Amino acid sequence: MPPPAAVIEAQLSPQGEPVLGLYLHISYHRVMSTFSRKVGHGQVTPAVIGVIAMLAERPGISQARLARLIGLERATIGSTVVRAIEAGFVVRTDAHGDARSYALSLSPRGERMLHLLRQRIAEHEKAAAAHLTVRERRRLRSLLHKLVYGG
Repeated sequence: MPPPAAVIEAQLSPQGEPVLGLYLHISYHRVMSTFSRKVGHGQVTPAVIGVIAMLAERPGISQARLARLIGLERATIGSTVVRAIEAGFVVRTDAHGDARSYALSLSPRGERMLHLLRQRIAEHEKAAAAHLTVRERRRLRSLLHKLVYGG
């Protein structure tokens, strides 16, 4: 019997064209099924991890600039930044003495969390991609990058 995804795909696309969204959705849920336990530990979400990683690379940027870099709406990134601040991972300071403009940076706790995440994510990724070789994982990343960003 074919795997459930193949059955669903055949129903959605009788012509046999791939239904990438189906496989991306199932893949996401499979990879994320152990994320909270192995990576997040109830402390961080994937969105907060994105904020931590971007601020490690670009400390002192504004929330608007962070939203543009990540490719999210300001309102969406705003709630994530608030969660990161409340968790003590991010600090917000007035930029250039202007109370209307804030600079975001990692706190010492955020830097420690990034160090922990590097270890946790490496272990999680190895387990999540256990069915793929290193070469296949790199190829998949390349294809997903192209799907998301083009060219």
